Amino acid sequence: MNVKSIVVLVTAASFTIGAFALPACATPATYLDRAKQKGQTTAKPGASLGAAIQAAVDASGLKNASIGVSVREVGSGAAVADISGARLMTPASNMKVLTTAAALRVLGADWKFSTRLVGNKDRLTVIADGDPSLGDPEILDEIVHTDAAGVRKQGLTTEELIDIWAAAAKRAGMTQVRELVVDDRIFDREFTHPGWPADQLDEKYCAEIAGLTFSVNLLQGRVTAAGNRPEIATWMPAAPWLEVDTSKATATNGKNSKQSIWIGRTDSPSRFTLNGNMKAVPVEPIAVCVRDMPTFFARYVSERMRLAGVNVASARIATSTDPAAGAKGTVPGDTVGPPITTALARVVKQCNTESQNLYAESLLKRIGAKRSGKSGTWANGAAAIAAEVDAALGAGTAAKGLVVADGSGLCKEDRVAPNLMTAWLRAIANDAKISQAFINSLAVAGVSGTVQKRFKDLDTEHVFVPCKTGYINGVSCLSGLVGRPGETPRFAFSVLCNDLTKDKDGVGKAKALQEKIVMILAAGM
Repeated sequence: MNVKSIVVLVTAASFTIGAFALPACATPATYLDRAKQKGQTTAKPGASLGAAIQAAVDASGLKNASIGVSVREVGSGAAVADISGARLMTPASNMKVLTTAAALRVLGADWKFSTRLVGNKDRLTVIADGDPSLGDPEILDEIVHTDAAGVRKQGLTTEELIDIWAAAAKRAGMTQVRELVVDDRIFDREFTHPGWPADQLDEKYCAEIAGLTFSVNLLQGRVTAAGNRPEIATWMPAAPWLEVDTSKATATNGKNSKQSIWIGRTDSPSRFTLNGNMKAVPVEPIAVCVRDMPTFFARYVSERMRLAGVNVASARIATSTDPAAGAKGTVPGDTVGPPITTALARVVKQCNTESQNLYAESLLKRIGAKRSGKSGTWANGAAAIAAEVDAALGAGTAAKGLVVADGSGLCKEDRVAPNLMTAWLRAIANDAKISQAFINSLAVAGVSGTVQKRFKDLDTEHVFVPCKTGYINGVSCLSGLVGRPGETPRFAFSVLCNDLTKDKDGVGKAKALQEKIVMILAAGM
């Protein structure tokens, strides 16, 4: 497959600032009338928005939970509401608001990840760049590539992506390769955070974080029947060398049988177990986290090379004795095939709109690597976020209102003060270099992403609410911006709710409060 270029396009957000303009005939008075007709909460004439928000908190039914609310004007920075705004709260995935905006500040809105293959005599080296989107099926669907005939095509499979490199290696005459090395040293090799829940590390939201990520570090196993036991018929990405122990799995469809089939990991990246009972053949493949993706990827690429006629004698990950990629990302040798690039803006959008933990952690380690000049770690990534907060909001701000343990908010050790969150959102909204990329990355209330099915009474034609949700056990948060489409946002808001297990239906009440506060702000514009 002779391909000239591989580019991941930045797709437009479903709704972006400027996508809709407020009709000239829609005055604030008519908007308030319309809001009342739709049942939206509106501030009474003369009543402050802050008082209305306080009343909403008082009426929320969250008597035992910890609630922190901050609202401020994006233009002036003036506080509109401050209810325990300085309290350090668990942000859950609202942490991604800090991580993604810090990444845009450190790397630049136009920056791109680039994963390259370099050949040197009888040695091939994959130079990883920490790109969390490499081989992500959603991203692959967007890849536009130009073949040797000059025809532009869209969409690739994971196999087709790597086969482009394999074909390029064969054309270069590298039919006998002594070794293939995956250099993942852009990050350290602490693949899971010590603060993540140990009993949930098999779950896809706890996928390992590595300098070389592929297919969001998941395997998809398609399960089928084999006599009285289920088996895995195929893997995606294709990995026929994997071993699967099926001795613990059953396939019964009696009256009391349950569908409980799942794939488990072992200590080896090449061995898995099939567990539970298969009452019916699953329609969709079953996902399982890969252990040590760089090692898996080395084997995967060497296998694709072999199928293309390039014999690879051995495959491994880089060691300390291998030549460093260097400041310019080069090792001795020539580039083989096109680099695989993904725009940072696309990665940030996937991180926020779909709340992808792996993306957030990769961004955190990548900016740690950028600022420190060393392998990215959770520690230097956290330091990078704190430094950007101080640069944007003033020295010492991070020390008072922020504790960064990880980039996604999966750690309960993360802490953010609501008033720091709104100050940060305001600074980003007013930063001409990155505001558009950041705002486009957020889910839009009532329209897209994690808030598509919420805010049913919001007039989304005239109110634009890009925002980020956050949820872990006992925690529900929402932070974002409120404004009119096509205009600079009017408000930055953050509603952080902790200790929700102390109240009946605490999460439901917290979500209702978040939506009510947004409605108050929408009606008060």
